[in-house]
Amino acid sequence: MKKNVVITVRGLQRQVAEDEPVEVISAGTYLRKDDTHYLSYEEADEDGKLTKNRIKVTPSSVEMIKQGGITTQMIFVTGQKHYACYETPFGELTLGMTTKSVDVMEEENQISVALRYDLEINDTHMSECELDIEVKECMAG
Repeated sequence: MKKNVVITVRGLQRQVAEDEPVEVISAGTYLRKDDTHYLSYEEADEDGKLTKNRIKVTPSSVEMIKQGGITTQMIFVTGQKHYACYETPFGELTLGMTTKSVDVMEEENQISVALRYDLEINDTHMSECELDIEVKECMAG
């Protein structure tokens, strides 16, 4: 059964010059099938273009699919490197993500996911990244 949730995504790119934090808080939907969590939400960029986000979380992996203003499919599996084409209105980039860890914590009415990975853009190391996803069930009230 799908549930209405609040999804908070906090990202941090640790770079030489300065850290770049990002945070998105959005209403979305959540569905669980066996050991797999499915999240869906939309976010708007500065120009108002919507990107639909779908996230699939298993105990050992995270898959993120973005469609709209930004289009990509990123896969994170601990100890593995995956590549993704990252399409923006300004052009395409090739991303390489080497996943250091995927940690999934489940509590009553809440799920937290912590991703740690190294990011390459067009075969050049750019930053160490942290991505934290928090999913809280909307309470009727």
